[in-house]
Amino acid sequence: MTQTGEGDPVKEGRDEAEPQASAVQPPIHRDSTDSLACRICQSATENLISPCRCKGSLRYVHRDCLEQWLSRSGLSYCELCLHRYQTYTTLRYGCLESLCVWYRHPSNRGLLISDALIYVVLSFICFVLTMICILVLRFQQTDRGNTLQETLASTAVVCFLLLVLIVYLTNIVVLAKDHLIPWYRWWRSAQRIRLSGIQVLEQQHQPVQEEPVSQNVADTPV
Repeated sequence: MTQTGEGDPVKEGRDEAEPQASAVQPPIHRDSTDSLACRICQSATENLISPCRCKGSLRYVHRDCLEQWLSRSGLSYCELCLHRYQTYTTLRYGCLESLCVWYRHPSNRGLLISDALIYVVLSFICFVLTMICILVLRFQQTDRGNTLQETLASTAVVCFLLLVLIVYLTNIVVLAKDHLIPWYRWWRSAQRIRLSGIQVLEQQHQPVQEEPVSQNVADTPV
């Protein structure tokens, strides 16, 4: 009868085969949406849409990211596949909010300060001239004269007062026009592009089963 000693190769082969067989890894479950990411913000989250004809990983994008990019670029089509989106525009700011944003800019704020100083100076000059004209008219009325010279003088004072008021109001209108027209054009042009007729993809989290890693274990003949 054949006896195997401590260094028997048959026994050693069997001992090595047991841990190799137990090293077979179980199936790994992965989420099929792990590889999907927004092509703009590069974040792999839900609520992705496929609004154009792009294929592969470039087809997925967030609705908010795409609308923000379209609003900044002023385009209404995909820059890759040239597919035209179904969009509509809305104003980006309200009336008061747009004024705050407009005069937050240093150049517009500096122009507003300079025009405000001009308005204060013109208002002071117009007030002084108006008071002078009123005092002259009252002084002429106290004399109670009906001469032609006094009548002409009163008429000249009234005409001068009207001229001062007309010049003052004209300057006020010009100053306001220099501010309101550029602001209004900017406010109407600052539009936000919105997408319409696009449904969010329902991402089904279906696990993808990988094939188990098989290892070929060579059986050692006895």
